[in-house]
Amino acid sequence: MKKYILYSILGMMSIASTTLTSCDDYLDNQPENQQTMEDVFQTRNATLNFLGNVYSYVRSPNWWSNGNVFAGACDEIDVTYAEYEISKINLGMLAPDKEGDSYGNYWRHYYRGIRAATYFLEHIDENKELEPWEITKTKCEARALRAFYYLRLVQQYGPVILFGDDPLISATAPTSDMQLMRATASECFDYIVKECDEVLKIGGLANFRDDKIEYGRVTNCTVLGIKARALLSAASPLYNQDETLPIFKELKNPDGRKLMDYTNSGSLYGTNTADRQARWQKAADACKAVMDYPGPSLYKNGSDPVQVYRNIFMDEWNSEVIWARPFNEGFHEPQLAPSPRFVNGWAGWGATQEMVDAFFTSTGYPVKLRETGKYDAAGNPIYEGYADDGSYAESGFSNMQQDNGYTEAGTFKMYCNREPRFYATITFDNMKYLAKSNQAMVEFWYGGNTGRTINENRNYSQTGYLPNKFIDAQTNPNTGTYITHSQILMRYAEFVLGYAEALNEVDYSANLNEVLGAIKMIRDRINLPSYGNGNREVRVPGDQAAMREAIQHERQVELCFEDYRYLDGCRWLIAPQKFGGAMHGMNVQDTRGKSHFYERTVFETRVFPDYACLWPIPISDIYKDKNLVQNPRWSEISSSTMDDGYGVEGSGN
Repeated sequence: MKKYILYSILGMMSIASTTLTSCDDYLDNQPENQQTMEDVFQTRNATLNFLGNVYSYVRSPNWWSNGNVFAGACDEIDVTYAEYEISKINLGMLAPDKEGDSYGNYWRHYYRGIRAATYFLEHIDENKELEPWEITKTKCEARALRAFYYLRLVQQYGPVILFGDDPLISATAPTSDMQLMRATASECFDYIVKECDEVLKIGGLANFRDDKIEYGRVTNCTVLGIKARALLSAASPLYNQDETLPIFKELKNPDGRKLMDYTNSGSLYGTNTADRQARWQKAADACKAVMDYPGPSLYKNGSDPVQVYRNIFMDEWNSEVIWARPFNEGFHEPQLAPSPRFVNGWAGWGATQEMVDAFFTSTGYPVKLRETGKYDAAGNPIYEGYADDGSYAESGFSNMQQDNGYTEAGTFKMYCNREPRFYATITFDNMKYLAKSNQAMVEFWYGGNTGRTINENRNYSQTGYLPNKFIDAQTNPNTGTYITHSQILMRYAEFVLGYAEALNEVDYSANLNEVLGAIKMIRDRINLPSYGNGNREVRVPGDQAAMREAIQHERQVELCFEDYRYLDGCRWLIAPQKFGGAMHGMNVQDTRGKSHFYERTVFETRVFPDYACLWPIPISDIYKDKNLVQNPRWSEISSSTMDDGYGVEGSGN
């Protein structure tokens, strides 16, 4: 595997990490050992190690248990294990007094990253061993990372406290110095965009990827991507006073200023005069700037559409990758948890039926659901799927190998005639497993080779599926062989779909051809029929609302499991409907086994109230900062009132 300079930067942070992560409070900004910190900026290696600490707050996008809870908190996956915090969150056990990273509460995590970046910017000029261009470059990196961390905070918590370039607050400062209010949404996004623009103006970063030493580090193209994400979020309904949920309309600071201050005509306080249409146009322009930037492009190497899509994540640092996180050697849960037991995996991260249903048919049509009029034993309605063009079936089994060899004889027809991304992403029953070392047929049913059994009631998928998007075919847990790849944080397709989304919101009719062209780019690379009036094309959505739904659906599939869906669902305000309520899989618990496996079954009823679109700010920070207003409803909730019991040896939920 290639080695990049960022490995050493990220791997050597003993001084920086011990001094900067020891404080529990995000307001506790002063490093404890001042003499040690002053020494850091006297030598080249120690300074670069400190920069590594700033980078270290970029979280893994696909450690879905306790490292990054968002895939498990939306409709993408289920984490089987009841003791994992994500399982409790899905049952309504999120609370402001659950403050650690394992609870998904990343408020302090990202403020630590912001603190580290600001401290770096304050002291980097003291270094006499770095060349002037290196100081300029590392300043730009720290500043861009700080903007990224602010964006992650705003996406999760809504408007936040902005520190900007102000000197860091001392841990010994009087309490009065720590009474800070949250900025408004427009102020937060304006700050993030301004920071990105300033970094781009300085021009100290590599453009895309000049050579190996730039792999994993922030570039100008990365900064354009951060800016585009910020503008896409800023234009979204969550932050718009005229579109957001009623519970967020009255979220305000002690001075009476409403935090969701965007309106359809501009903003409440005149700090941002761009109306709704203008905000979406800015987002479209920012996404187009990424698309037009020299270097990145859609990955299209190969003739097999399934492998073309898979290799986006297997072919290291290909043209589609704008920013990635070098894999942390020695940590293999992202390979073990979604792998079947017969290769010594855990089978503990299950893709939901909702995610399986999201993939299109091979003709490009969506799978739609309708009630059958029947109910299961618990009284839940039973659904069946269909496609408008008749290309989808949910009864019977195939009698031969088909789908270019990706389905075998005896495969449930639900899994036949699906689009290439389905076969590149989902491990389903009766498929030949992708591992070169063991291509056994996967059995998820009770008693099967990776299903629940009499003796195995912990390591199995509760949904009857596993996600395999990031598993290399050469990986073999049986022999301890793990072929790992950098974890993609940002790729070209994101901005193609962002461009389509923004243009549709600007003007459906005027931008229709451009929107259809962007979607066609995504579908063409996997030979999936797109929208149009031709014989093999899918009927064009007839208005802005229908097109909005189609683009959201396309984004759900193309970017699945990549740390987009949860935050997208919240900014679109569809999260309460999509992420709460009954979640489905196949009938994995039925002891009669395979004969009763192929039935849509509720594996969990999740709790996602409207106020959960914004996470709770840690309660101890609310206590310390009397001007820091809590997000709606969370001040009424405490973990002390929740039944947190679970059986470690039992099934996941």
